[in-house]
Amino acid sequence: MADADHGDKASYFADFTTQAKKGDSTVVGTVMDILLWKDPKWSGIALLVGLLWFFLTTLGGYTVLALASVFIMLNLIVSIIASLVSAWYGEGLPDKKAPQVEIEAVKQAVGTAVEAVNGFIKWYANVLKGGNMMGALQVVGGLLLTYVIGNWFSAYVLLFIAFLGAFCGPVGYSKNKALVDAQVAKIKGQLDKTIDKMSTPAKDKKKE
Repeated sequence: MADADHGDKASYFADFTTQAKKGDSTVVGTVMDILLWKDPKWSGIALLVGLLWFFLTTLGGYTVLALASVFIMLNLIVSIIASLVSAWYGEGLPDKKAPQVEIEAVKQAVGTAVEAVNGFIKWYANVLKGGNMMGALQVVGGLLLTYVIGNWFSAYVLLFIAFLGAFCGPVGYSKNKALVDAQVAKIKGQLDKTIDKMSTPAKDKKKE
């Protein structure tokens, strides 16, 4: 019963919606606050800056390096002027805590990534040896899908779609978590049944 309860509460995705804590000054916490629209003003600014970036690098004719230089220079000039104005009016220089990268969080993320890569290598090596026909079917299906998507969209368009998804996906998932998990469970169950039906004849022949 405990396992069933745990299964109901468990998410099919990493629960990124609870990772960013209020007042978290780390880079990860700041980014997650922006993506989850904790502060609509800064999230809107980040989205507009990103859209402006894609517009200028595609239609404006700017290179990524040139545009990055302009953005960093503008940020530097505006920040220094704002600090000098604050000091001029006797308020002193801003004493805001700078975002920091958590070393332990980075180590944990790197360790998790390495474990995932090693697990995938082991799984794919078994597929290449013909020991996992179901996995081979999944790889073929995934490659066909990426081939079709690659013919439809360029790498830069896919990057733009991923950028928009980063601002829509996390907040949408956090607000519709139960519904999304239920639909994913339903689709996963149907895919498992289909793959089992396709792999059953091969298993029967192997037994014979």
